Amino acid sequence: MRTSFITMALVLACLSMVSVAPSSPAKTVAVAQDQNPLVGQRFLDVQSKDANGKTHKLSQYAGKGKWVLLDFWASWCGPCQEEMPNVIDAYNKFHGKGFEIVGISLDEDKDEWLGAVEGWGMPWIQLSDLNGWKCKAAQKYGIDGVPTSFLIGPDGVIEACDLRGDELSEFLSSVLN
Repeated sequence: MRTSFITMALVLACLSMVSVAPSSPAKTVAVAQDQNPLVGQRFLDVQSKDANGKTHKLSQYAGKGKWVLLDFWASWCGPCQEEMPNVIDAYNKFHGKGFEIVGISLDEDKDEWLGAVEGWGMPWIQLSDLNGWKCKAAQKYGIDGVPTSFLIGPDGVIEACDLRGDELSEFLSSVLN
């Protein structure tokens, strides 16, 4: 009984931290990081364009000896904006120690996307096909809510997903210090 209550509390906590795709709320399921089917698997290579229209592949960053956070987000997402200070803090602490971030925005408006990148202070590579929920990278990863992130190890294996608050920094501290 106690285990069921704890599980339900975790599910509700996860749901409160995710902004759901407006067209598919029935498909949204909170998945604990150790239950995500991609954890333990090699990353799925995706590609998208930066603000200047240059195409980047995830494989340019992941699986090359660094820890890489693949971060799906959007400018209109309140939980994304709330979580971003934690992500920025982790980047500032660990970038020089072998940590990189690849951001993929689910925005449809380029000005809103780039305004958030600048306004929120995200110095890492930012990509978007400006297709919103039809973003090819998001579809490949099964994204139906943001923020969603995958922490990819130096060998290209997804080690964790959706680390929130201090969890990302704590995890990185344990593997990079």
